[in-house]
Amino acid sequence: MKNLKNVLLTVLAVGTLALTGCLHIIEEATFKNNGSGTYQMTLDMSEMKGMMDMFKTMGDEAPKEEGAEEDTSDEAPDMGAAPDNGITQMGSELSSVAKSLKSIAGLTNIMEISDTSAFRFGYSFDFADVTALNNAMKVINKEKYDSKVEEVFKFKNGNFERLTSADLGEEMKKALAESEESGGGADADMIKTFFADMTYKQIYHFPDSKVKKSTNTLSEISEDGHSLTITLKPFNEEQMKSKPSVGTAVKLK
Repeated sequence: MKNLKNVLLTVLAVGTLALTGCLHIIEEATFKNNGSGTYQMTLDMSEMKGMMDMFKTMGDEAPKEEGAEEDTSDEAPDMGAAPDNGITQMGSELSSVAKSLKSIAGLTNIMEISDTSAFRFGYSFDFADVTALNNAMKVINKEKYDSKVEEVFKFKNGNFERLTSADLGEEMKKALAESEESGGGADADMIKTFFADMTYKQIYHFPDSKVKKSTNTLSEISEDGHSLTITLKPFNEEQMKSKPSVGTAVKLK
């Protein structure tokens, strides 16, 4: 879990400077009836970027004291420079998993998502079948989260299942808890407050079928019936009272 811990501590540091902990994780997958599809994982911190840009603009527009020398250097202001560097490092840490996926049979169009201008990072790929997808998830969880996962998705005969394994929200809480125990992070109350608005959204598309029902109580079915969305808030105390899970069994028609 070392890699994930480093990512989260960077997020915490950058967010503290930006005065916001807005962090959104989007796991999106498409499943065709033949078992093939696409998968994408994105870490979206664009709200932090917007706040930091606003502070930079306010600093640039602030009136200068009479007699003060104008700064004509080409260097970026201190506010935001260090966070930008940290974000770039964090983005590389997360998106670099794409390199490890290239040896997995059944995966194509493997791409890194590293948008440092919008603070969006992750990876995406196409999979030939669910076996290839699960093999990719096994590598991702081992390399990035130091977590052993054998199976995450099932898709067969009009039934889709997302198992409770590879729950990134739970992995985040574990990583931050370990950091606190080792004395390397903020206390638990600060973390809960800081990440209270964080969301972990799962979006599943079924272009060849429609969702008949889902066992997850947080499920939202699109109007056309072809998509299912589950939004978890790992650090939201009110939602956590119901012990939500990433797991769901979906009946398709």
